[in-house]
Amino acid sequence: MKSKTKLYILVLFLSLAGYSWVFRNVYQYRSHEKPVSSCLFRTVTGIPCPSCGTTHSVISIMKGDFREAVKENPLGFLVALMLIVFPIWILVDLFTRKKSFFDFYSTMEDLLKRKWIAYPAVILLIINWILNIHRNI
Repeated sequence: MKSKTKLYILVLFLSLAGYSWVFRNVYQYRSHEKPVSSCLFRTVTGIPCPSCGTTHSVISIMKGDFREAVKENPLGFLVALMLIVFPIWILVDLFTRKKSFFDFYSTMEDLLKRKWIAYPAVILLIINWILNIHRNI
């Protein structure tokens, strides 16, 4: 992404959407409503996607139940970390008039283009997907 402003707006919007989704699910569990599946892939195929269970994992992390979070989906730790760190980091950048988050994003984007990092990342995602399918069958 070339524009710092566009990146910051996108990440802040996605963070807000993530918080809204998590808190909607927290409310849903507390009110004992039947959870609504939002995974189009799972709805169509009946097979969980690699990120299925991430919301439950984040909620388990919020409760301090890290073992349950790992069982739900280890990606929840990454998502929870991003939901906490990224918005704060961007706001600090905006107040200090710096672009450290943009520089971090650019560096990560460049690193993920390297095969020696991209291949293991894809393999880990596939392993997570296989475990997700195994847990949910």
